[in-house]
Amino acid sequence: MKHCLPIILGILFVTPFPLEGSSATAWPDSDAFNRQQQLIRQATCVGGSGSTLSTELNAAILGGETTTEPATRTVFHVSPDGDDKWNGLLPSPNLERMDGPFASIERARDAARAIGGQNTIALGSGDYYLAKPIVFDARDANLIITARCNETPVLHGGPLVHGWKRGGDRRWSAPLSLSAGGEVGDLFVNGVVQTRARFPNAPNNGDPTKGWLFAAKCEPPIDPWQGNTRFCFHPGDLPALGDLKGLVANIVGGFQPGSQWSNDTLPVVSIDAASRTIGTEGTGYFFTAEGSRYFLAGGEALLDVPGEWWYDAVDSQIDYIPTDQLLPNSGVVAGVLATFFRLEGADGMVVSGLQFRDGAPQGSGKVGTNTRGFGAIRLERANRVRLLGNVIKNIGVGIHVSESEDVLVAGNLIEDVAGNGIYIGTTYGSFGKSNGARILSNYIHDVGRVYFEAAGISFQAADNIRIANNLIENVAQFGIGGGSAWGPEDAVHGAVIEHNVIRNANQRTADGGAIKLMGAQADPLNSTIRYNLVTGTGHLMNRADGTFWPPGYDNINEWPTPISWAIYTDGKASGVRIEGNTLSGNVSAIGINGGWNILVTGNLIAHGSGAVFRVDDATGRGWRPQWARPNRIEENTVSVDSDSGIVACVNAPDHGLGYVQFARNRYSGNLNDRSFRLNPGIMPWGNFGSLSDLQKAGVDKDSVIGVSSGK
Repeated sequence: MKHCLPIILGILFVTPFPLEGSSATAWPDSDAFNRQQQLIRQATCVGGSGSTLSTELNAAILGGETTTEPATRTVFHVSPDGDDKWNGLLPSPNLERMDGPFASIERARDAARAIGGQNTIALGSGDYYLAKPIVFDARDANLIITARCNETPVLHGGPLVHGWKRGGDRRWSAPLSLSAGGEVGDLFVNGVVQTRARFPNAPNNGDPTKGWLFAAKCEPPIDPWQGNTRFCFHPGDLPALGDLKGLVANIVGGFQPGSQWSNDTLPVVSIDAASRTIGTEGTGYFFTAEGSRYFLAGGEALLDVPGEWWYDAVDSQIDYIPTDQLLPNSGVVAGVLATFFRLEGADGMVVSGLQFRDGAPQGSGKVGTNTRGFGAIRLERANRVRLLGNVIKNIGVGIHVSESEDVLVAGNLIEDVAGNGIYIGTTYGSFGKSNGARILSNYIHDVGRVYFEAAGISFQAADNIRIANNLIENVAQFGIGGGSAWGPEDAVHGAVIEHNVIRNANQRTADGGAIKLMGAQADPLNSTIRYNLVTGTGHLMNRADGTFWPPGYDNINEWPTPISWAIYTDGKASGVRIEGNTLSGNVSAIGINGGWNILVTGNLIAHGSGAVFRVDDATGRGWRPQWARPNRIEENTVSVDSDSGIVACVNAPDHGLGYVQFARNRYSGNLNDRSFRLNPGIMPWGNFGSLSDLQKAGVDKDSVIGVSSGK
C-alpha cells in the first residue's frame, strides 16, 4: 500500500528553488509548482502500490531530516458511494454491497476517535456536499485526512441545487431551504461563480473601473466622520428598489473620508429620496465621502441580466437568470459555508490532497476585529499541523491559522478567493501567537475578489515565520502583508520573506503594494525581505468626479493621490533588511515610513513609473528610540526609465539630517537635476536636485551614474 504521509509528519519542507542565502534568480513558476504539487500528492495519498519515496521527492520535501518508521495506522475510507452504516475499512463496496467505505467524513472521524491511536481518513474521488463545518478537536490529534492515490475528492461548501423550473423574465427558480441563520453567499454553476444581483451591473469584460456609482456631496453638508453610517447619491442614480430587505452597499473607503484602501458590504437600512441619503448599519472601521465608489447588491429588483441570482429567504427559493440554457444536469451549488474544516486544538493533524470549493465569500480583513478569518481550513490553537498539496477555490479565505504554532502550509493551490489567501496570526481579544509557521511553495492567485483589503499571505502575531518560494499573482492589495497593526499584542519578529514571485499586486486599492511589513509595537523586527521578484504592482483610485487616475500614476506633490510600492515598511517598522530583490515594472519600488535601522542593499530596480526610493517619517514623528540608527540605502542598481522619474524622495522634517543615508548605489537612465527630492533640512538649497547636489551635501557618498543595462 502506498501511504507515505507518516514519514513526512516532522519534515522541514524544502523546495527545489534557490536555497537560503542564495542570490540566484531561478524563481518559482506555475509549471514548477504543478510538478511539486504532484510529488506531494504522490507522497501523501493512500492506496496503490509502492511504499518508498522517490529520490526526487526526498530531495524536495525531506530536507535531509531523518525519519522513523511510521506507527501502524488504521485507514478509514470515505466515498460518495459509501454508507455510514458500513465499517469504513474497504475503499469500495464489496460485491454484496454489505460493507465498504463510509459516506461522510464525520462518520470516519468518529470511528477513528472510537478506536484511538493514530489513524488515517482516505477520501475517494467524487463530490462531497457539506451541510456544516466539520470540527476536529484534541481527540483527533495526529489524524491524517488525505486522498486515495490517483483520485480527486472535491468538498463543496453547500448543497447541490435541484428542481429548477423555468419562469418569466428569463428566470429559473429552485427551492432551497437553509438552517436558521443560513445565507447563500455565492452561487456556482459548473464551478463558475455567478453574480449576486446588483446595480450597476458588473462589466462583462471585468474592467475594475466600471460598474460603480460615486457618492455625491451631501447638501446640507454632514460631518465627514458621519461617513461611516451614511452617504449621499446623485439625482437619478438609483433605480426603484422597493423592499430593502437583503440589500447591501459594497463601498470602497478608508480610515479617513475619501481614502480608498479598503471596502466592505454594509447592509442598507434606509434610502431617503428627499435628502438623497443612503443609511447603512455602518462601521467604525472606514468612512465614505464625496467620490467614494460603491454599488448595491442583494435586492430582488436588481435581478435583470444573465449570470445574476437572488435568494428569496421568505419563500426559500433561488432565482437565477442563466447565461445560457439551464439544463437539468447543470451542477449548481449554493455556497453557504465559509469554513469546511475547523481544527480546534487538534495538534499534529495533516490535511493533504483534497479540493475545497464553492463556499460562502466571507473574508473581510478589518483591522481590530476578528473578521480576518473564516477560512475554508481554519486552525485554532492547533499546533504542528501540516496542510499539503490541497486545492482551495471559490471561497472566502483559503487558510486561516490562529494561535497555532509550528504550522506548515506547503504546495497548496489557492485561487479566486474573496479575502485573504492565507492568514497566519491571532484571535482579536485573546492575542495568542502563531510562532514558527512556514508558508512554502504555494501558488496563490486572484485574491480579494470581494474584500479588497486582502493579501495572498497575511500574517501578524507570528514570530519566526518563514515565507518562501510562493508564487502570488493578481491580488487586490498585498501580495505578502504582515506585522503589527495594534502593538505588542500582534507583534512579529524574525520574519524571513524570500524567493517569492509576486505579480500584479494592489490592483484594487489606492494604497498598497507587493510586500509590506508593519511595526506598531515600535521595536526592531529583526526581519529580512530578500531575493524576491516583484512585477506589475499597481493601484486603483478614483477622483471625486468618478474619473480614475491612469495606471502607474505617481505624483509626490498631490494629496490625496494613489500610493503603490513593490516593498515597504510602515507604522514604525524598524530593523528590516531588504536585500537582493529584483523589482521591475512597478510604480514606486521601495518605501520606508517612520522606522529606523533599515538596510536596503543589493536590489536591482528598473522600469518603474514612480519614485524608486521614498522615505518618510510620518508614522514615527516625535519618536526616536534609544536604539535608533539611520536607515541605509546602499549598493543598489537602479535604472530610471521615465522622463519625470525620481530616484529618491525623502520627507523627514522631524528626523532631519541622518535619518537616511545613501551610499555606493549605481544609477542609470533618465537622470537630471530634479531626480532627487529631499526635505530642505537635508538639502538646504531646495527640494530638488541631482546626484551631484546630494553628494555636495554629503548624502549619497560614492554612488555613480552608469550606462543603463536595459534590464
